[in-house]
Amino acid sequence: MPPWIGRVRRRIVRRWPDLVGQAWVVAVSGGGDSVGLLRALHAVAPELGLRLSVAHLDHGVRGGEAEADAAFVADLAGRLGLPADLGRWEPSRPGHFEADARRARLSWLLEVARGRGARAVALGHTADDQAETVLHRILRGTGLRGLAGIPSRRPLAEDPPVALVRPLLAVTRHEIRAGLAALGQPHREDATNADTTRTRSRIRHALLPLLADQYNPRVAEALARLGRLAAGSQRALESRLDSLEREVLLAADPARVELDRDRLAALPPPLRAELLRRAWRRAGWPEAGMTARRWRRLARLAIRPESPQHDIGHGVRLRHSGNVLLERLQACNPDAEDAVVTPPVPLPIPGAAAWRGWAIVASTDPGEPRDESVDLDRVVPPLQVRGPLPGDRFEPLGMAGRTMPLADFLRGRKVPRADRPLVPLVCDGAGILWVVGHRIADRAKVTDRTARELGLRAVPDPA
Repeated sequence: MPPWIGRVRRRIVRRWPDLVGQAWVVAVSGGGDSVGLLRALHAVAPELGLRLSVAHLDHGVRGGEAEADAAFVADLAGRLGLPADLGRWEPSRPGHFEADARRARLSWLLEVARGRGARAVALGHTADDQAETVLHRILRGTGLRGLAGIPSRRPLAEDPPVALVRPLLAVTRHEIRAGLAALGQPHREDATNADTTRTRSRIRHALLPLLADQYNPRVAEALARLGRLAAGSQRALESRLDSLEREVLLAADPARVELDRDRLAALPPPLRAELLRRAWRRAGWPEAGMTARRWRRLARLAIRPESPQHDIGHGVRLRHSGNVLLERLQACNPDAEDAVVTPPVPLPIPGAAAWRGWAIVASTDPGEPRDESVDLDRVVPPLQVRGPLPGDRFEPLGMAGRTMPLADFLRGRKVPRADRPLVPLVCDGAGILWVVGHRIADRAKVTDRTARELGLRAVPDPA
């Protein structure tokens, strides 16, 4: 038995004793890492009382190769005497394949786990995957949470509980391949892993080998160690924040968040910002656009107000009334003292939404009339129609990614102050997509690379 299989056994016993003696679903693509995972778990299953089953999902993009992968996995499961679930998923948004495939895979694995009565879903990520992830995040810019890399365990579902576990995070890809060779166990290779048009593949096949050759031959090990140290520090920080949250957070619901001002002010700025982020998340408010700089600003204004109230963004207003109070207005007149709430309305694709005397229409039919066209593959569903919110920012067409306050944009378009709250906005998950009657967002403009267009139109609502 390869020695690293013993390390896998010890990891399970020491870190996940609650999963010993339980049913596990093993996600197997047919590649070397997942096949190594299956062989390792199959070797330790009798001693640990693990009841294993195999799950394989075809992502619908590799044709005959994918069919051969599925046949290989089914045959391997049969030879090991294990039940197998085979599934297929079809991508629907060409520009979002990786994110959509990941969501579909996890959703399907959870469905399989529930059907099998399993408490764990095991994935074959290795120490090399951890190193690639940490390096990728360093290159993009990250904090302590990002440096922690891939977690070895996280909840996939709460009721009944299902954990997502990665038993191979301390095992290198080289060790796994050597172990499979010693066992005489074949595996499949996915040619798309060598596609260097993807950043992750370039890190794996170009950057890491360069760093190993010219700077540190054990760079992958060093990065993985950095991830483990960061994860330990993050766990300690989260434990401290759990305690502080019980002391500082007084209320959190979709309409408001209240925190004890004196206790919040006694904390150093980084802890203050993290507690505000937690409170924001507990309220269920969107975090897109809340950059590290904006969290720092909120942490500063929460204890040193420059005026009685501040618009933070996403319709959230900071008020000072003894304690720190954050209130979220759904759609309002930003200049009114007592804003009138107009709830947002979902906009189906395709479909229509009625909002304050307008019918906003979204169409994928190129023959339908339209006021504006956007690149459908750059839209982040779901869509909704709403009014302006305090702190709204917009990226108008032609500004090449630069944003500006929506109020300034409407002022520049000569929209009277009294009429600005009545301007409908079509929004997606990334923010404002179309200021109706004025301009679309630059990020979603149609280019020569656009494969699918979404037509947008506004007409008076006959109702």
